[in-house]
Formats: sequence, C-alpha cells, structure tokens
Amino acid sequence: MMKTKIKTILVDDEQIAIDRMKILLSHMPEIEILETTTDSLNSAEMILKHQPDLVFLDVEMPFKTGLEVADELYKNRVFAKIIFVTSHEHYAIEAIKNNAFDYILKPVSINVLKDAVNRYKSKLHLNVSKREVDIIRLVAKGLNSNEIGDKLHISKHTVDTHRRSILEKTECKNAIELVAYASKFNII
Repeated sequence: MMKTKIKTILVDDEQIAIDRMKILLSHMPEIEILETTTDSLNSAEMILKHQPDLVFLDVEMPFKTGLEVADELYKNRVFAKIIFVTSHEHYAIEAIKNNAFDYILKPVSINVLKDAVNRYKSKLHLNVSKREVDIIRLVAKGLNSNEIGDKLHISKHTVDTHRRSILEKTECKNAIELVAYASKFNII
C-alpha cells in the first residue's frame, strides 16, 4: 500500500489531450495531478518548482519539444520519471536516450496508462534489504565506503557491493541521486 500519492504534472500543447489524460488518471486514486500546462516554454520551470514524481510529457510542441524539456530537466537534476505521450512513433529512440521511463502513443488507452503507472509503483517497492537501507542512510550522512564498513562492521568491498546493488535497484547513477531518491521516498 502506497503511503503517499504519486505526484504528477501533465504537459501537452493541446488542452483536449490534457483533459483526456486527467479523465484517465482520475481512475487511479494513487495519482495526484499537481499542475497541467500547454506552455512548453515554461514547463520545465513549473516542473522544477513542484518536483513531481512523474511527468506526462508530449513530444511535438511548438517553441520547445518534450525532448528539449526532458533534456533541460536532466541538466537541472530533476529526478522525476518522464512518460512521453505522443502521436509519433519515430521519437521513441530519442526519448529513450533522454531517460524516458515510458513512451505511450496517443490516443492513450486506460490499460496502457495503468500498466505504466503500475510499473512506476513497482519501482517504488523495490526489494531493498535492511542492510541496504542502513547503507543508504549512512551515504546520506556523507560517509564513504570505508567509514560505512567500520560503522557496520563489514568490509569496504561488501559495502561497495551493496552500493552497486542499491544504485541498480533505484536506477540512480551516483550517491547524490541516491540521496535525493531516498529522501523523496522517505527511506532516510
């Protein structure tokens, strides 16, 4: 059972597409829509302000594409997962290169949307052991692998093995991302 709702932002240049997504997402009580916008130019700023868990992002928009918005978010170290929602199949590879969590084609079906949300929820319930949680908490306190090993009475090698496993499970690239992730999901 999820403790908190999945905070989302919808970005699409067509209000009708946003309205449809709102209707579909209303069938998923775990979703909370923080904001919606048809303004691609200011969408990254809105996302930075709200720090959502998920962003449903159109690809082809005037002024700034969804891929450009995603790139801007990545450069600003926003850890929201992006689900691209588009009518165009040919952007899929580029979306993957932009760290897309998912890529959904319009018109969006409720089943495809539920599958994407369920995959996201399953990522939140990763099988992280108690030892790994202990290590995450010590990483968050700024301890290095040697210091963590001393504190937990295990070798540096064991700590490094756990850290690699934790990064893989959380899909974080480094300790900074891991601390942000752990904070967001109340692990620390």
